[in-house]
Amino acid sequence: MSLAKRIHIVGAPGSGKTELAARLSERLDIPNYSLESVLWNNEGKKRRRNTPVVRQRMLLDIIGRDEWIVEGNLMEWLIPSFALADQIIFLTPHPFVRDGRMLQRFLRQKIGTDPDRDRLNVIGLIDRLYWNHRFEYESKPAILKVAEPYKHKLIVTRQVD
Repeated sequence: MSLAKRIHIVGAPGSGKTELAARLSERLDIPNYSLESVLWNNEGKKRRRNTPVVRQRMLLDIIGRDEWIVEGNLMEWLIPSFALADQIIFLTPHPFVRDGRMLQRFLRQKIGTDPDRDRLNVIGLIDRLYWNHRFEYESKPAILKVAEPYKHKLIVTRQVD
């Protein structure tokens, strides 16, 4: 069996997508990309969404390569990357585990030890925590439905600390 060279990692916020992508990237020597960086244009002082045309072009550029790891679950992009992926990894830790990770990230951002540019205020954190629990009955079933034709290359894990 050959190692996967095109990997898509999906999961809710705080599920460990970014961490797993970084570890696999280092171990397999494959570049990794966050779909958030495709969605957002961080040039200038204000963060803005890339246009749909720019986003599609960026995604196709990434998944058209021989080797890649992408992480994120922006629904409109799952089908092209799932189709081309050698392996799809769906991280599904318990929502309370994800809550804890999001709270830790929020606190690290507040004290300045987290490099994430997506600085949340308390209202933004509450919104993410709410969305985190909705993920279980909204996004998770939708992602599994999109992944159904690719179940032969899908790994669903509870991934615990």
